[in-house]
Amino acid sequence: MKTVLRAALALSLLALASPSLAQGAGFVSLGYVFGSLEPRRANNDASVEALEFSFGGWINPQQTLGAEGRIALGLGSDRITFEDSTRRKVELNRYYGAYLRAQFPNTVPVRPYGLFGATRAETTERHTGSSSRSYQDISMGLGVDVDLDRNIYLTLEYLRAVDRSSSKLSNVTVGVGGRF
Repeated sequence: MKTVLRAALALSLLALASPSLAQGAGFVSLGYVFGSLEPRRANNDASVEALEFSFGGWINPQQTLGAEGRIALGLGSDRITFEDSTRRKVELNRYYGAYLRAQFPNTVPVRPYGLFGATRAETTERHTGSSSRSYQDISMGLGVDVDLDRNIYLTLEYLRAVDRSSSKLSNVTVGVGGRF
């Protein structure tokens, strides 16, 4: 898993350093994440929220294949019930990931895209004490960018960030981004 995360991060950095970036092919966005976290042995899921910063660049001149990195900081917490009938406070501390992104060309004002990469999420569970947990997995998602201007766009996205060992983290993100 660490190898996949490192490889995706290296591709993101490679895309940022590519010659197409010098031609205005980079992008950044800021989004608000509405997440659903279901830890292992939980009877229900926790509604978690985060503020996400993403950045990336295009690998090809047509801007249909790119790489991006993301960093998000958790906001707030929720209470969930576990199989042992304990109620615990769960919060998403942060998550980060690296993804390959395939989309329709930049010539259309509404661009659907797909994501494939790796995510690592770090959480805290509180009951009588506090315990930290991290989840990492291969991630897949679908989204759409809608142009407001030549360099400014809105984004809506669904990302299945983690789905491993009966633990799940799914995100719906609404954001605004810019191209440079």
